[in-house]
Amino acid sequence: MQPIRPLGPAVKAEVTADLNGLPHGRITQYQDVAHVFTVGLPELELWFMALGGPITRQPAGQGVVHYTLRTYTERTHGARIAVHASALVTDQIDPACADAVTHLPAA
Repeated sequence: MQPIRPLGPAVKAEVTADLNGLPHGRITQYQDVAHVFTVGLPELELWFMALGGPITRQPAGQGVVHYTLRTYTERTHGARIAVHASALVTDQIDPACADAVTHLPAA
């Protein structure tokens, strides 16, 4: 029996979100990576707490920064996921996540 939807990274990320109760606004796929768009830092922090992984922070416009968590559907393996959140430069990430953040220069 063939699945109704192909089991690509986006579907696997959606299943991971449902199984772990993780919030998301939109999940899409580009090449072989699922891209999860969240409302803000608290939602990205929940993904980090559940799955781990490195987080990058880079400028995204005047007064805005963009955070991206790079992780997998299962800790350290599975389908690749990039979890995205935008925030004001004054917003602070949870201290429990701070060690995972790398600051990148503007593109």
